[in-house]
Amino acid sequence: MARKKDDDVGGRLDNLRTYMERAMGGAVPKMGSKKEYEAQDLYYEAMETGDMDLIFKALEIDPANVDCQLQLLATFDPSEEEGLEFARHIVKTAEKRLGKKMFAECKGHFWGMLETRPYMRARSNLAQRLVRLGRIEEAIMEHESMLELCPNDNLGVRYGLLGLYLQENRLEDARRLLSEFEDERPYSCMMCWGYVLERFLSGALDEAAVALASARKQNGYVEAYLKGHRKLPKASVGYYSPGSREEARICAELQKAAWDGSPAVLAWLELQKETVK
Repeated sequence: MARKKDDDVGGRLDNLRTYMERAMGGAVPKMGSKKEYEAQDLYYEAMETGDMDLIFKALEIDPANVDCQLQLLATFDPSEEEGLEFARHIVKTAEKRLGKKMFAECKGHFWGMLETRPYMRARSNLAQRLVRLGRIEEAIMEHESMLELCPNDNLGVRYGLLGLYLQENRLEDARRLLSEFEDERPYSCMMCWGYVLERFLSGALDEAAVALASARKQNGYVEAYLKGHRKLPKASVGYYSPGSREEARICAELQKAAWDGSPAVLAWLELQKETVK
């Protein structure tokens, strides 16, 4: 099937639907097959060169290639509801490819196994779409499931989950997560600022003040985003360094809904003497 060249939204979405329907309805080549490896190699080449034609070529070989499907979804950008539907099907495709035996034998070690990474990326994509649609409980379940599969959390699922717990006022769950990754708090902007909010919502104001001083030292740029003094850009951040504005943006993106849900904590934050500019 030839790739459509038109740039209109309708044409591009028709293109996406065609490939996704093929993936959803077609056979999934067995994991470890020659077709799977050939298509995956083309995917990696496409990521290196930026040549989308290679994505389409890979899908001609293996319509069920999960990473290529995710790339199509990101490129053609359908509506949130339709994108969610596609995202669910991509996860199902990835599950089918891995098979029940892989889940039974490798639970707790996902991501450490290269074969599981496309699946984990698909789950992460689904969780993020659920968050954007305001389907928070479903998003929490996705995050929790990913952590069960990969407790080492190579994808950083814990950061988004902490924000969701705080947003839903699930303080016991937030405390448990903070405790599980307690060693990370001294150098993690996301955990540090999340701990401030958890302490405030738990009524431990003195501890919240101490935590705030530590969070400001970790990354003082976060505060302006939380207070609304600085707007969050629409473009997402790919990479960041500790203490940077980019790191602050990611932290605020993950936690701002939780902070905004508690006017009292924002009023308290305004009254705290700033130690970091």
